Amino acid sequence: MSITIRDLRPDDEDAWRQLWQGYLTFYESKVPANVTDETWRRLLAPGEATMFGLVAAEGHTVIGFVNCVLHLNTWTDKPVCYLEDLFVNPATRNQGAGRALTEAVHERGRADGWQRIYWRTRDNNATARLLYEKVTDGTDWVTYEVSL
Repeated sequence: MSITIRDLRPDDEDAWRQLWQGYLTFYESKVPANVTDETWRRLLAPGEATMFGLVAAEGHTVIGFVNCVLHLNTWTDKPVCYLEDLFVNPATRNQGAGRALTEAVHERGRADGWQRIYWRTRDNNATARLLYEKVTDGTDWVTYEVSL
């Protein structure tokens, strides 16, 4: 399989939304339609410095995506990237798209001078963890969150 990684484009909307729904279904989550619409808008907004998206494509078919959030950090003077969402169509998994997407984010970070990239997944997401443990080491940090 020949995989191309590129920036998200307006004509990717249908494919991105289908994959997004697959991602939400996988995590047994729901996101209101207005939030999905706003996420899509932010990922494509000209001049949006805090969010961007990349897709993995096989030919003209989008088979995966990554959504990233850039932010400031109190421990560095450089931007930090939260790789928030990564999803590959289950029918095309284990063929390199997930790795290619993460590597493309790493390349962008090196080129743009970021301090680091971080992400998280559920501890029972064995498929994703196999990939993540190949591209980086885990940390000893524990995540807590409060929904407001």
